[in-house]
Amino acid sequence: SKKLVLIMKLGMIGFWAHDHCEFYFSKALKDLGVDVIPFKLSKYFKGTLGGFENAIPLPLRAMNKLNADLIEEFNSEDVDNLFFWNCNHIFPSTMKKLKKMGKKISIYNNDDPYGSVIKDGKPFLQLFQYHWFMKSLKYADYNFVYRPINVDESKAYVLKDCKINILQPYFIPELHKPSMKKAKDCRYDVIFIGHYENDGRLEILDHLHTSGIRIALFGTGWNELKNSKLLGQKERIIPLRGDDYAKTLGDSKICLSFLSSMNRDVYTRRCFEIPGMRKLLLCQKTKEMMELFTDNEEATFFSNKNELVTKIKFLLDNLDEIDRISNSGYERSIQSGYDIKSRAESFLKIIQDG
Repeated sequence: SKKLVLIMKLGMIGFWAHDHCEFYFSKALKDLGVDVIPFKLSKYFKGTLGGFENAIPLPLRAMNKLNADLIEEFNSEDVDNLFFWNCNHIFPSTMKKLKKMGKKISIYNNDDPYGSVIKDGKPFLQLFQYHWFMKSLKYADYNFVYRPINVDESKAYVLKDCKINILQPYFIPELHKPSMKKAKDCRYDVIFIGHYENDGRLEILDHLHTSGIRIALFGTGWNELKNSKLLGQKERIIPLRGDDYAKTLGDSKICLSFLSSMNRDVYTRRCFEIPGMRKLLLCQKTKEMMELFTDNEEATFFSNKNELVTKIKFLLDNLDEIDRISNSGYERSIQSGYDIKSRAESFLKIIQDG
């Protein structure tokens, strides 16, 4: 592949709060020969007031300061490309000034800012949260979106010559190392690591539980829930992060993934991390997932809770099948470039072929 080092310098603007976002993406860009200049928004939102100003981006002290600093920081000739990652606090006037300085602007949001509070049941806060983000889109040279439905939706906000592309999630080989464990040596039969959402996932997990399937559950938002046979039998449910997340997945025969209906997800980060760790992904069936992995060969998909029970029972009775599918899923992930470095490479190719 032709060397992608035409863009030597890139300003990376974001919160840098989650390692799997700006930190590892910029690391992948550095591995490709790019000098990444970080601009971190998190330092402007300290304490209680900072938390409030972060949640509801009012043009107060923190926002005014960060916008002034941002213009000053990149008011130099040698950084031509700026990449805004989930930035809800940048004024359109700031974007306009940066464009006047000749900067190429790329914007990415891996949430779902285009969804509707009314139609998709988004939190009411979203009306405020993405206010500046939506207004800034008209200054984007490149707009990167998370899911296919966002491509058309974002056309209403960007200018005609803006290039819109999907930047799919990925796995990070450094964090998600391929597991060497055979299914027969794994501690957990079925695991789900993720948040609670009122989209039927608890009903599905309860159904598995009453069907006699042992489930390990980790994540946020589960402890407040009542009337669940599964949760009634469990101690406090805790989230898992970093090494604990990877280790626990690595010790599981079957790894479940649910898709957030509020975020209108057709795939999620887990859908790439699990096969990237050479584990068996069992996920809700979507057209997009079927394109990413071949069903029953590289991952396994379900459409309803009865099909899910049938598939799990079959797999637990045939552990060699689990190992076979896990291996194929891992091979597919490598060959199709679902890793972070391949994603960073595609990103660079887009913004320099522009």
